[in-house]
Amino acid sequence: MAYEEDSDPDTLAKPVKDVEEKWKLLPHFLRMRGLMRQHIDSFNHFINVEIKQIVAAKTNREIRSEADPNFFLEYTDIYIGEPNLEEDAFMTSNGNFAILSS
Repeated sequence: MAYEEDSDPDTLAKPVKDVEEKWKLLPHFLRMRGLMRQHIDSFNHFINVEIKQIVAAKTNREIRSEADPNFFLEYTDIYIGEPNLEEDAFMTSNGNFAILSS
């Protein structure tokens, strides 16, 4: 089966550079993947890849104390845990959390 010029796999794999052409692709992309799936995938990529790149950046890796330059914090990795909600919790004046029992 002969491919038409627009169906050539090499042509289809090339990046779309023209903004107008990208806008034409958007409705087809959303029909195939869905808007929610795109948002979830984008968020997951940020959490799993991009935020680690931000922490690993040379300028963000080490934080030195202004009071004592020999004291510093070095960040080597980051982990984002599952969200949780502490109901009936509040912070006390000394910075500790207290849980109110019912």
